[in-house]
Amino acid sequence: MATTRTSNEMQVPARTTSRRGFAWHRLIEGATPYLLIAPLIFLISVFVYWPLFYSTYLSFFDWNFVRPDKAFVGWDNYTRLLDDPRFARALHGTWIYFVALIPIQVFLPLGLAMLLWPIRRAKSQASYRIMLFSPTVIAWSVGAVMWLWIFNPLQGLLNKLLAEFGVERINWLSDRDTAIWTVIVVAAWKTLGFHLILYLAALEAVPHDYVEAAALDGANNWQIMWTIRFPLITPTFFFVLVTTVISVNEDVFGAINVLTQGGPFGSTTNIVYYLYEQGFQYFQIGAASAVSVILFLATVLLTWVQFRFVERHVHYG
Repeated sequence: MATTRTSNEMQVPARTTSRRGFAWHRLIEGATPYLLIAPLIFLISVFVYWPLFYSTYLSFFDWNFVRPDKAFVGWDNYTRLLDDPRFARALHGTWIYFVALIPIQVFLPLGLAMLLWPIRRAKSQASYRIMLFSPTVIAWSVGAVMWLWIFNPLQGLLNKLLAEFGVERINWLSDRDTAIWTVIVVAAWKTLGFHLILYLAALEAVPHDYVEAAALDGANNWQIMWTIRFPLITPTFFFVLVTTVISVNEDVFGAINVLTQGGPFGSTTNIVYYLYEQGFQYFQIGAASAVSVILFLATVLLTWVQFRFVERHVHYG
């Protein structure tokens, strides 16, 4: 009897220890995914959300980035933008860049991808891919020097080429009628290759069985491209469209900053370059923060519109 009682007493702690070990295992197993994404959440919080909240806070103050005290001005930084002609020019330039660059950056690489796709097995396609993608990896400083040489009014390659056809010299970067279009060309050149590679990868992922079935039904190459391949790459098309709308202002900033600095007479500026001028040239941190908040809200609104009205036409799976 004593032996049996001793055995039962020894079994109780063993069961308790087993249950505790199982509970700790379940806890660690459940917390593992959160521990893995914790560094990413920390980085996003520090470099995305905190700057957003702090910029919103600064937009209600008058601060020159130097003096330690900040003067509360309420909504003045927002209302003053309505009376600033430079802000109006920045909005006008932003609209032109949107209208011109979004079709170029979204549809032009799509068309090029469809032209390159039929020759995907040819050795020449690798050369085309390298030629079109190389601007994406070239630094803005290097690319800008090349384009400054091309657009040089005296010794530029473009003017020399046009002179062979009797065209008079054009001041590409100092003429208000041409400067903004040179910026558009450079910005499109810089981003074209990346979107092209995305479209080519999407076309590569289209199931070949669908294409063979359409071909057996008598569809030609053009019908297969637009009724089979394009609907199946609409997720990539939608991704390119959304990211282009979000980043078009940032994409064009490098060209503006290096080629024209917003000139001549503000004809090539946009809202991102205006924000840069307010914050880092005039040290009007409150006004720059107000512009950043407006830009953020406009981007969120445009993104919501795309998800609300465009995503319904996307075919997943």
